[in-house]
Amino acid sequence: MVISILFELLMLGAYVWQGLSQGEWDAQLVWLGHACALVCLVVWALLGMRRIQVDGEALTARTALGTRRKTTFAQIDRAETDYQMMSLTLFVEGAAFAKVGLWHTCIANLLERLADEGIDVSEAAKGPMTKGKLCWAAMRPVVMAFLGIDVAASSILAFMCVFAGADPSILALVPFLFLLVGIILPTLLLSMPLRGIWVLGRQERKLGFSFSSEMEARGATGTSFEDGDWFVGLGNTRIVAFRRDYIDRISSVEGSDSGDRCLLVSKDGKRHKVYASKEVLEDLRRWFRKGPRGVTGEAPRA
Repeated sequence: MVISILFELLMLGAYVWQGLSQGEWDAQLVWLGHACALVCLVVWALLGMRRIQVDGEALTARTALGTRRKTTFAQIDRAETDYQMMSLTLFVEGAAFAKVGLWHTCIANLLERLADEGIDVSEAAKGPMTKGKLCWAAMRPVVMAFLGIDVAASSILAFMCVFAGADPSILALVPFLFLLVGIILPTLLLSMPLRGIWVLGRQERKLGFSFSSEMEARGATGTSFEDGDWFVGLGNTRIVAFRRDYIDRISSVEGSDSGDRCLLVSKDGKRHKVYASKEVLEDLRRWFRKGPRGVTGEAPRA
């Protein structure tokens, strides 16, 4: 929303500088700015309306369309967290009852209440952890965001044709947008999680193990795991997966133009620049120095 408004102000400033003379392309840019702002306002409003209200034993879920559904804690079967999509889903009688974002202020209180009620809270990802699942989990938010941009941009172009009298030939940009934003850009960004997969493969070759077999033997699911031998985490579309007997030392976390990173040196002298979110890198350093954390459950993690 802010970006769209700044875009409009920038365009208007350019028009004032030119003496308020607008050509056909200038008018289309103005309508593009208006459409961007409108789409962002609608998305913001819909996301802001989706919430859960707790009153004693009763829960009231309000959807993005404003409708309300009610249930009680006794009727909730289970809950699932998805830390890549930052969402919590509640299930009633096997069906999804409501989904809310993990960024909400009181989400930790809700998770603690679910734990007090004895309701199982698990990760949405099922089955043993594999390199393919980690790679998809790291890329899924990016792919979903790019697809959303494609849909929004296509809607804006259609809006300009219908209401602004723009040349219908601009709709020829829609396939190009889906090719560029929906396929080419995610493919280029795939190099970010693949870097972690390459480091993981090097550990397999050096230490002689299979990552999938190791995770299956330990019952590891989802997108994060810690025990005495392994640390696995995702952050900023990066995969951080290391076995303890591969690591010699880890430097402190520092910022860079490519994001937060730390320097990890293996026992054979290989130096790895590990990129991820600062929280994941600090957890990696803490795990290597002190061992796996003693806190379990989803509420402390959220």
